[in-house]
Amino acid sequence: MSPAYAAAVFDLDGTLLDSYAAIHDCLNHVLVAFGSPPVAPEETRRMVGHGLDALLRQALGEERRVRAVALFRERYAVVGPGKTTLMPWADEVTDALSRSGIPMAVASNKPAEFSRQLLDELGVLHRFSAVAGPGDGIPPKPEPEMVFRLVRALGVLPAEALMAGDMDVDVETARRAGLPVAVVPGGSCSRDELARARPDHLLEDLRGLLPLFGIPVRGG
Repeated sequence: MSPAYAAAVFDLDGTLLDSYAAIHDCLNHVLVAFGSPPVAPEETRRMVGHGLDALLRQALGEERRVRAVALFRERYAVVGPGKTTLMPWADEVTDALSRSGIPMAVASNKPAEFSRQLLDELGVLHRFSAVAGPGDGIPPKPEPEMVFRLVRALGVLPAEALMAGDMDVDVETARRAGLPVAVVPGGSCSRDELARARPDHLLEDLRGLLPLFGIPVRGG
């Protein structure tokens, strides 16, 4: 089984981590603080994926965005780790890739410090060579700059790195950055929505990544 790719760039929320409960908690905390009604979990899932600024601009408008972001970040630092878990097969797949010497990075629209904190709390941060998020001149996905920087850090060409995500925005980001892309339904986009985005690989779950790196899938 020969590998098709030499490195992996992962999205975070919905791909490696299930942090919807934490995001939902923080979003409603902010909404209530501004006197707005809370939203249902399903609505939160539909709103996420484009970064914190976009989420709170959509929820509360541009005039209240800056204060809302600050409140969200304060709350997330407290509740984020306790309300975040690994997605199914994320531990096993990233462990197998790491043991096989596949360099990996994370490209998330979550602030990078939160991403590192959560990955560390869940015991998998050491598997990733780099973790990036918006800020310090890096715009959120689907702008490709974040991915460009990660690919350079991994020491591979864009065509040699596979991007793995769970949303149509991940497909768009990969296309702009010149990377092939695999997607797994993670909660924000249905399988049909992902198929319409025309990824290179539409997987049933994260285990489908392993054969693309020449690693056999073991167990069920």
